[in-house]
Amino acid sequence: MNTQYKKINLMWLGLFTLLTFFVGAKWNFPPAAWLAPVFALRFYRSSEKGGRAFLLLWVASAVPTIIAWNNATAMGFLHPFAEPIFFTLLAPITLIPFVIDRVYYRRWAQNGISPFLMTLVYPISVAAVDFFSASGSPFGSFGAAAYSQTGFTALMQLTALSGIWGIPFIIGWFASVVNYIWENDFQWMKIRRGALIFVGVLVLILGFGFGRMLLAEPAEQEVQIAGFSLPEEQLVSMFELLEGDDEEAFREATAELHAKQLEGMRSAAQNGAQIVVLQEVAGIGFREEVDAFLEDASIVAREEMIYLVLPTATIDPAGKEPFHNVVRVIDPNGEIVLEHYKYGGTQFEGSVAGSGELQMVETPYGILSAVICWDADFPAIIKQAGEQEVDLLFIPANDWLEIRDIHAGMATFRAVENGVPIYRQTGTGVSVVTDAYGRVINRLDTFEEENSGPWTGEQMVLTPVGSIGTLYPMIGDAFGTAMLVGLIGLLIFALIKRRSK
Repeated sequence: MNTQYKKINLMWLGLFTLLTFFVGAKWNFPPAAWLAPVFALRFYRSSEKGGRAFLLLWVASAVPTIIAWNNATAMGFLHPFAEPIFFTLLAPITLIPFVIDRVYYRRWAQNGISPFLMTLVYPISVAAVDFFSASGSPFGSFGAAAYSQTGFTALMQLTALSGIWGIPFIIGWFASVVNYIWENDFQWMKIRRGALIFVGVLVLILGFGFGRMLLAEPAEQEVQIAGFSLPEEQLVSMFELLEGDDEEAFREATAELHAKQLEGMRSAAQNGAQIVVLQEVAGIGFREEVDAFLEDASIVAREEMIYLVLPTATIDPAGKEPFHNVVRVIDPNGEIVLEHYKYGGTQFEGSVAGSGELQMVETPYGILSAVICWDADFPAIIKQAGEQEVDLLFIPANDWLEIRDIHAGMATFRAVENGVPIYRQTGTGVSVVTDAYGRVINRLDTFEEENSGPWTGEQMVLTPVGSIGTLYPMIGDAFGTAMLVGLIGLLIFALIKRRSK
């Protein structure tokens, strides 16, 4: 390889590095996820020394990922070096599809030109690795490739069929097909058949997405739902009292906070809310305070004839037991008709782990369900909402600055997969309401809003209610599993051919 060619090849690596800053993290830009692998494939296929090129790809992938995801994961709270170490070790796993692609390219390409069928090697591999990385992970689907397409609502509709695993496949296939066209010097007569096949599939996918939204029937009913959250400093001061062992001051602060929230519920109801939602851990305190808060909230629900979605955090005064992170639904009779313990991420935050079984309640507004924050990162758990034809899913949450858009965006995919509108009321972060197609009806960022009142994230949203049938709840992660089987097949085939040679 001459010097000029090496410089050009390094330029492809540089473009991949630059684009990786904008894939899925704090500065997410959906087109970057489509373009980045185009240049990575070009670089790695063209490199003479595979080992050296892999190390360069490792650095080119890990460094921008570490920077772009800085403080955007829960690991940042464990140790300053936890995130850099994690992403450095994770990078080689995410590069496996490039290695498999190179193996096939080096073995079967003729004069640097590979057959069109080989364009499927990379997308199968990347979808399989993405699925494998998220399956069984304590982080859920956090960091999955599909989330790079947050906001590209037409493409997001694909998840109603394949789950989130179909998106990395089509993006990976795009990168592979572009390289196929590139290898053939963009000569139409050589590439037309393959190009038309890919374009046809892409048009079908996007046509399905746009058509699904354009032909969507209006929701059968709409419900006026109010939500409000605590100012960030409110919870911080509460925990400072707790950590300072000032139990009496903590109890007094808890009583004052709960009284204000009860007033907020009444005010929202009197302003027309039929359902009122609070953020994760809104009702914080020792068992006596939480029980009293629930009793008082039941009175408000009964007197104002509203439903309450009320999250609480019950703390052991002695600090010997994990705290209980729970969301309850209280009906207009003042009865607790739903109780859900948080399932996702409990091992990191130190709370009692829930079963992961969703609870549902039938109401005049349809079937309601509720989960908490991190729970929504587990597609296999939330698909219960689709299976049970839930009409509205509540997701009280609490985030922080660096994760606010990432986490809120992830929740919108659960709406599309299961055909269920979501109402996500967030503390510090982004509150979002979507319809059953993942279209955002209301978005509110506590870090951007100007607030002079007692609450942040106040929203009063006329929310569409109603379940839309999708395929994903029926087949689950079958597409991801198929990709994993395909990857195993690719590895076995390559091994057999190598031995026969």
